[in-house]
Amino acid sequence: MNNSSPQFKSLAEHQRVYDLIWSQMPEMQKPTSSSWWFFILFPREKEGYGPRQMMFSIAARAGEQIRINDRWLPGLDLNRPITGGVDQFSAMVNGWYCDGGQVYEDFVRSTAVATLSAPDSFIQCTTTQPDGRPLGLEIGRGNGRPLTLEAHVYGQKGSAHFEAWGDLDCLHNSPHESINLDTPLGGTHFIAWRRMNFRGEFDLPTGRETLEGLGYFQRVCLNVPTFPWKWIWALFPDGSMFSAYVPYVGLNLLRRGYHFFDSNQKEQTAVSILPAGFWDWAGASAQITFTTARVTPVLGLGRHPQFDVQVSNKQGDFVNFRAAPYGHANLYIDRPLLGGWLRSHWNYNEFMFRMAGLNGRVQGQPITQDTMGQGFGSLEYTWGLGL
Repeated sequence: MNNSSPQFKSLAEHQRVYDLIWSQMPEMQKPTSSSWWFFILFPREKEGYGPRQMMFSIAARAGEQIRINDRWLPGLDLNRPITGGVDQFSAMVNGWYCDGGQVYEDFVRSTAVATLSAPDSFIQCTTTQPDGRPLGLEIGRGNGRPLTLEAHVYGQKGSAHFEAWGDLDCLHNSPHESINLDTPLGGTHFIAWRRMNFRGEFDLPTGRETLEGLGYFQRVCLNVPTFPWKWIWALFPDGSMFSAYVPYVGLNLLRRGYHFFDSNQKEQTAVSILPAGFWDWAGASAQITFTTARVTPVLGLGRHPQFDVQVSNKQGDFVNFRAAPYGHANLYIDRPLLGGWLRSHWNYNEFMFRMAGLNGRVQGQPITQDTMGQGFGSLEYTWGLGL
């Protein structure tokens, strides 16, 4: 980080938001609450930021018992004691690595009692393997730069130790409290750090490497039922960023498992709710927002759906492309209801994709592969309803 660069906001305001990473806002939690902390990392490579990608997360969910994929664990107890800013709860660590073709979905997967400490600025969710080695994920305050995150990943298929930091010179290079909504019926508290630099040592299934690039960090406290959405985060070789978020309701609200309807018409039958998107040029720039956003799954082009992405605004800015997946990772969360007679199901699918057919114009600048280079991204397509 260039410490002489102007800051987007005061260091005190950046610090205030950074400190909120180490709390899941227990006073806001409800019987349907879930919390998660995660990194998505895109190493710098020949074509840009990709095609390799990796994700590491810690996730928790309210309830007496929950199941995350094939692991049962206690859910968040809303009456748990929190002493001196230290919060302990059962959680799951999940992480995958994509080498550009193959996805190692169980790079790390474990359940443990997590410790979240506001005074010490860390969250740790680790257990000990039979051979004495740790298993899990730790995220804490780094020492090398102001407002740095440091992570240790101890996995079944590898490990990682890296630092991540932002330039603090614009909205997306800084920690941002993007949602703080609390009502008697529920709400959301959302910390996003949408463009971070990272560097570290990675012991991967493909070998040991020092990697650096750009990443995304998020801490979410969702205090309403987990609902379906489509979400995209994508990077271009110069560091420019595109994102779109489309909550929706559709026929797959009650779908369980990873499968699709027998026609595009059924798969695409959905009503979007307050869709939005943005474009952010590299460096200290102001984002360009899109008020119209569509992410449409298209079946029949391979094992996984492809996605037609279209965003626009009243100023004439627009971006269109086809998100063509080359990898997929899955996570689902079940919670028994009514003594086990029913269960809620929420299915999370993450697709690693390459942009194809890029066409657009932003602030008068043409957006094509010739002008921007090859874009890579991560796309979430979720369904079900986590009650």
